[in-house]
Amino acid sequence: MKDLEILLLWFTIFLYVVTFIFHVIGFNWRKAKLENLSKWILRVGFILHSATLITHWISSKHPPVTDTYELNLTGVWFMILLFILFEYLRKAGFVIGLIVVPISFLALGYGYLSGVYIKPMGPAFQSPWLIVHVIFAWLAFGSYAISTGAAIFLLLKEKKRSSETFKKLPSSDELDFTEYRFIVLGFINHAIMIVSGAIWAKKLWGHYWNWDPLETWSLIAFLFYAFYLHARSFLNWRMGKSAWLAVAGLIILAISFWGVGLFGPTIHPGP
Repeated sequence: MKDLEILLLWFTIFLYVVTFIFHVIGFNWRKAKLENLSKWILRVGFILHSATLITHWISSKHPPVTDTYELNLTGVWFMILLFILFEYLRKAGFVIGLIVVPISFLALGYGYLSGVYIKPMGPAFQSPWLIVHVIFAWLAFGSYAISTGAAIFLLLKEKKRSSETFKKLPSSDELDFTEYRFIVLGFINHAIMIVSGAIWAKKLWGHYWNWDPLETWSLIAFLFYAFYLHARSFLNWRMGKSAWLAVAGLIILAISFWGVGLFGPTIHPGP
C-alpha cells in the first residue's frame, strides 16, 4: 500500500508541476488553449491527490494529521480544493494558480522529504478537536495563499500597466477585492483554528495557552491580519498598501507553519 501511495504522490506532484508550466506558457504567450488545458490537468492532479490521501488514511487507520508529511498532504489538498472551488464559482481568477500551484507542489515535496511513515496515532492526537484544529488551520492558509496570489498580481499590474501580458489580468479593483475577500475568509478560519487548538491544549497539557514558539507565531500572524483588516477599514489602505501587507502576512504565516523550529523547541507533537 505504501508503494502505491508514493506512486500516486509523485504523479500528483508531476501533474501540479505540469499545470504550472502550461499555465506560465499560456499566460505569457497568450495561449488560451494551454491555459484551459492546465485547468483540467490541475483537476486530474487533485483527483490523484485525493487518492493519495485516502490511501494513506486506509494504511495508517487514522486521519492524516500527525506528522509533517501528513499535515502537508492534507493541507495542500484543502488549498487546492479551495482554489478549484472558488475559481469555478468565479470568485478567484485562474491566474492566481500561478502562485497557489507552486506553493502546493513545493509543500508536497517538503512533506515527502520529511519522511513517509505508517504509524498508529499517538494518544496526544486522539481528540476530535485536533481534527477541527488542523482542518481550519489549512483552510486559513489556503485562503491566505489565494489572497497573496491576488495581491502579487495587483502589484505587478500596477507596476507594469503598459505590459501586454499584464493587461489581460482582472482589473486592479477586482484583484484588490479578491485579496480582501480571502483574507476575511482566512481570518475567520484562523480564529477557529486558535480556539480549537486552545481547547485541545487544555485537554492535553492542562492549559489553554503555553506561549511556545508555534503558538506565539500563530498569534503573531493572527494579529497581523487583524491589523490588515483594521488598516483597510479605518486607515483606508487599499491597492498597493494592502497588497504589500498581504504578501508580508503570508511570509509570517509560513514561519508559523514551517520555520517555527528555528526559534526553539515546541511542545506541540508533530512538526
